[in-house]
Amino acid sequence: MARDARDIALRALRDRAGNVTAALRRMVAEEDLSAADRGLAREIALGVVRRRGTLQTILKAFLKQPDRKLPSPLEEVFLIALYQLIFLQRVPAFAAVNEAVRQAAARRPAQRGFVNGVLRSIERALGEFHTGGPPREPDVIPIAPELWRRIDRRIFADPKANPAAFLAAAYAMPDVLAERWLAQTDGNLSTVIKWATHANTPAPLIGRVNVLKATVAEALEALTAENVEASAHTNGRSVVFADYCDVTALRAFQAGWIQPQDPSATEVVAAGDLAPGMKVLDFCAAPGTKTTHLAERLANTGEIAAVDISAEKLARVDENCRRMGVDIVRAVPAERLGELAAMDFDAVLVDAPCSNTGVLSRRPEARWRFTREALGKLVHDQKALLSAAASYVRPGGQLIYSTCSIEPEECHELAKQAAVRLSLTVASERLTRPTGVAEATRWRDGGYYAIFRRA
Repeated sequence: MARDARDIALRALRDRAGNVTAALRRMVAEEDLSAADRGLAREIALGVVRRRGTLQTILKAFLKQPDRKLPSPLEEVFLIALYQLIFLQRVPAFAAVNEAVRQAAARRPAQRGFVNGVLRSIERALGEFHTGGPPREPDVIPIAPELWRRIDRRIFADPKANPAAFLAAAYAMPDVLAERWLAQTDGNLSTVIKWATHANTPAPLIGRVNVLKATVAEALEALTAENVEASAHTNGRSVVFADYCDVTALRAFQAGWIQPQDPSATEVVAAGDLAPGMKVLDFCAAPGTKTTHLAERLANTGEIAAVDISAEKLARVDENCRRMGVDIVRAVPAERLGELAAMDFDAVLVDAPCSNTGVLSRRPEARWRFTREALGKLVHDQKALLSAAASYVRPGGQLIYSTCSIEPEECHELAKQAAVRLSLTVASERLTRPTGVAEATRWRDGGYYAIFRRA
């Protein structure tokens, strides 16, 4: 069993499936931890995932053999300590180093002196924390939107000579994504840094208020009664929690008053031309976040067919519907999709699997999975989903397509091609860039939606 927050972070980072977020959630649930330790484990593990590229760049600069691949778990021990040393002001340097030596000694005893020596060298090389926008210089480590510190050597590439390499190392982005985002903005480094900064900022917990049961004001009052601090989001539909918490343990959640969802995702269903009594098909329904929002827009009247690929996924949809007081949803396993009548639905929603480049703050692992090959496969699957879904839209009906991506191939380009291929008209579309780092009540993940019409 893990001893403390750092040991849990180490175990989560070594998860063989590569899903640190899921592993962390499972391990925290298994351990008897204080709220402070749960928070520290989450901060360290997800912080290391977000900043891995930066941490590895700094570590290599202090190794005598920088190209040497450190074995697991030694590399993870280093990264955990470095994240605390570099990014966490509240953790004393001696605690970060001592705990790393302890972790190394328990797993690779011969390496404890090596770990101690390297970390002490990096500790001495770090400068003080400074407030303000981080200067774009090879010896400056961006800590937060308005926080930075220097290190005693040129760690990163020259941002003027090689902006993509600078972005990749200083802001922990994969090379391919740094290059793509610069190309999308005609080389506007300032704009891309804003997107990267959003990706490196832990996202606030935001919940959509279920209008079938409460108003935003009533939801805020209920949370206050549970001693939970929250504020209204500027979208008028959501509440923003002041601190991270286990939302599922709250009475307001259990009673179905709130559903965790980012405002950009909430906007997808809100933008549809939906009305009570309609017949709607949700093509990729699990876990039911948008399904229940569809039901809200229909005033819990009419009919919603919720489709997904497994009984387990559909069970999550059913669970959310029961909690939120929705009773118009019928679960349809994907293998029974053919039983639905063609061109029989007023609206069809396709919330497609995607690269998640608009939600990197919430899904930190996604940036390291991004490749051109993976993007190509996703686009292929998105086109197939749209083609299949379009066959269920009645004349005069609408097809709503959404992703959590900001990549053109998954967004506008795909919608433009689909409209021609499927004989549809794009009635409206919107690409939302990640924003709101400075003010949580204005926070929005990145994402895209297009609303097609069938003549």
